[in-house]
Amino acid sequence: MPHSDPPGHAAPLGTQLLAEHFRADVAAREAAVTRFISLIASLFIISTLSLGARIGWPRALSVAGLCAFFALYYGWQTRMLRRGWFHPALHWINVGLETSTGAYLFVCDIAFGTVEQALTNPMAVLWSATIVLAALRGNRHLALFAGGVVAAETVLLYALLAWPRLAEPIPLMFTPPLIALRATYYFITGWLAAMVASFLTHRAEEALQAIREKDLLGKYFLHERLGVGGMAEVFRATYSPEGGFEKVVAVKRILPAYAEDEDFVTLFRREAELGSLLCHPNIVQVLDVGRFGDTYFMAMEYIEGLSLRELLKSHGPLPPEVVAYLGAELGEALDYVHRRTSSEGIPLNLVHRDVNPPNILLSRIGEVKLGDFGVARAAIHVRLTEADRVRGKLGYLAPEQARGQPFDGRADLFALGLTLHEALTGRRVFQGEDASDMVRGEPPPFLVRPSVHRPDVPAELDAAIMGLLQWRMMERTPRGHQLREQLCAMTGALAPHPHGQRELARIVQEALAHKGGRAPARSSEQVTRLEPTPLRTREEEPTAVLPGGSVLANGPMAAVAREETRED
Repeated sequence: MPHSDPPGHAAPLGTQLLAEHFRADVAAREAAVTRFISLIASLFIISTLSLGARIGWPRALSVAGLCAFFALYYGWQTRMLRRGWFHPALHWINVGLETSTGAYLFVCDIAFGTVEQALTNPMAVLWSATIVLAALRGNRHLALFAGGVVAAETVLLYALLAWPRLAEPIPLMFTPPLIALRATYYFITGWLAAMVASFLTHRAEEALQAIREKDLLGKYFLHERLGVGGMAEVFRATYSPEGGFEKVVAVKRILPAYAEDEDFVTLFRREAELGSLLCHPNIVQVLDVGRFGDTYFMAMEYIEGLSLRELLKSHGPLPPEVVAYLGAELGEALDYVHRRTSSEGIPLNLVHRDVNPPNILLSRIGEVKLGDFGVARAAIHVRLTEADRVRGKLGYLAPEQARGQPFDGRADLFALGLTLHEALTGRRVFQGEDASDMVRGEPPPFLVRPSVHRPDVPAELDAAIMGLLQWRMMERTPRGHQLREQLCAMTGALAPHPHGQRELARIVQEALAHKGGRAPARSSEQVTRLEPTPLRTREEEPTAVLPGGSVLANGPMAAVAREETRED
């Protein structure tokens, strides 16, 4: 059995679990061994008696008698063990009996044959088998004990019984050095068997530990890691509480190094609290939040698809009808967020503050989901950001947000305008070196209509996006539902519904098939499962100091099935 730890030193969880299993299962394992030996001994009785005329009946009856003893003894012991009786010394006694079998046969060979027969009889196989059988009991000390006993028996039998009966000249293979070498081999066999038993036990401990780490509160089993950021990591997980019910979810977990950071834990819990208040088809749903060990986790809706950032990297600029559909869906989501009230009916004045392509999730059937409310702000919460620090991603901030001035939901709409502009043109409006332009009083000269870069953009879509990108907050489109009304007014092949959604589903399926090395599905109904791809480390948006505040990069995306790398 696994060794106990010294006082004050707790064993790893896997070791504790395995030790508990061994304690509970030791009688069952011993019963399996005794049943096996009883069966083999019974078969040996028949085979030995059938050879009685050839090996001599005295020898055959002696061996058959030993086999009968083993069959009866281990058969009785099997019945007792199955009734629940067990003593810790039992397997040591049994190993001693099993290793003595070779000594008994050695004596029989000398008594009914010659010393040369005794020394050449293939007892090595039998003795080695008893050593391995001892190791199968799951205790490396038993294997060492069996190897030591067999080695000692070899030396003593040779010295006391064989050596006095050997006639000169003694063959080389019967000389003391060779017999000592044989005994050494037996001991080495025991040591190797003990090493194998220890190795298997250690691997079992690691497996138990890995399973335990993946099993959160008995409800969530973690699979592959989807992404990791600076302070948290995201896993695909299976929720299976009881009764065979299973649901695939995404689990976001704080990295152990930040589990004691009170500010970050508070932000994490606030994200979960805000997420629990938001129930909308265009928002990633928060399903559960809890603590496991020293860290916190959050279970969320799992989106079988990819993010807008990854789609733009693989496909490039999107068709106008797809961008119109994205704008309509996200406008509705943001309108819901901005109008949300608490359970007491108090307006939350909620602002997402981090609308950008990595936080927009696209499913293979054309669903659009807004995720990651990690830096969202509600008026009912105490502001956790430090003085003069502005949270969000560089390149997707509204001017008033970048300057550290008061802002509201229209800052999210400005970020949405930048995102839709990028989806149409394939280029970010604000590159890293142009970030300081966001704090100007007037719009920079490169903030132009999407149609300047892409002439096929319809005028209605052009106007809707530029309405979101008005530099002065008072001139900007005030509400997300107004954006949706503008975009849904588009008709024909450019209509967001159903043409935009259908085209988005087709593009997403092609992108997923390309990444997985498969041919794209011809319809969304033909695809039922998203195969995982190797993890790619996500790099955060750059952090920069701007007049009026510092822009902080956000953590990892909550429910995306593919984590992104930062756009170069």
